[in-house]
Amino acid sequence: MVPVNAFQDRDEIIAEIHKPISAPAGTISRWDAFLNEQERKGSLVRAKRKESNLIAQLKKLKPIPGGPSLQKLLDETRADRF
Repeated sequence: MVPVNAFQDRDEIIAEIHKPISAPAGTISRWDAFLNEQERKGSLVRAKRKESNLIAQLKKLKPIPGGPSLQKLLDETRADRF
């Protein structure tokens, strides 16, 4: 029987698609490895990050009279690049 998410070439399975089992060794800390293992076992559920509306809130703010201009600051920081 062929797995559901498998690709075959001449009746030989050449690839399977699935969620990553674990990160390559040495790329994550022991703590993250422990948390990943516990999550995989179902012992814990990690919190989901809520969508942020910070950019929308910042766009609503009015500029401070006499304060720094965003465009002026950008031009100053970019001046040394060109």
